[in-house]
Amino acid sequence: IKQWYQRRVRAATMPYAKFTALIHKNLPEMGFPVTPAHVSMGFWGLMALWTAVGVIGSAFLTNFLGILYPAWQSYKCEKERKPASQWLAYWIIYSLFFLVEISPSLVAKIPCYYTIKLGILLWCMYPGVGNGADLVYSNAIRPALHMLDGVMGDNPKGKKGGSGGGMGDRKGSLNGDLSALGGAQPKMTKSNSKDSLSGKGKGPKL
Repeated sequence: IKQWYQRRVRAATMPYAKFTALIHKNLPEMGFPVTPAHVSMGFWGLMALWTAVGVIGSAFLTNFLGILYPAWQSYKCEKERKPASQWLAYWIIYSLFFLVEISPSLVAKIPCYYTIKLGILLWCMYPGVGNGADLVYSNAIRPALHMLDGVMGDNPKGKKGGSGGGMGDRKGSLNGDLSALGGAQPKMTKSNSKDSLSGKGKGPKL
């Protein structure tokens, strides 16, 4: 059970596992064994307590932890040409939090807002199957964006052809106006065209 629990803790804190491992490496002797799992639990417990109490800097701390690791992983995906679907979904979710925070009064009404935000963002950073970015985006955000895309699409139903459909009508009206102004238009025959070219056609005599 202890080994299973330590694996779960290590996997859950994998986004910042190198940082917590660095803390564990530089810890002084405490008289009792301290594992990396203990350091991870202590670090994230302190972050949760910090943001839950609402100490000054909670917003900055949450945003800093929510940007640093995902930005680095996005860079690594671009550099190594790896699939970046998780991080694309992550930044969409992060932008939704940003939209909520435009209204400080709304944030103030949500208890432990920054703790909840930090927990969701850490879940979305999880580097394995079942991470929050894939689940939240595919099950909630993507269907909503798909509906919005259908409403705001460039070619809504019932409007086929755009402005090109009216060209025939304008042509017909233009021809009708010309025929109304000039009467019946004379047809050009071969004999008339030859006479006009040779000068044999009817014309004023001098």
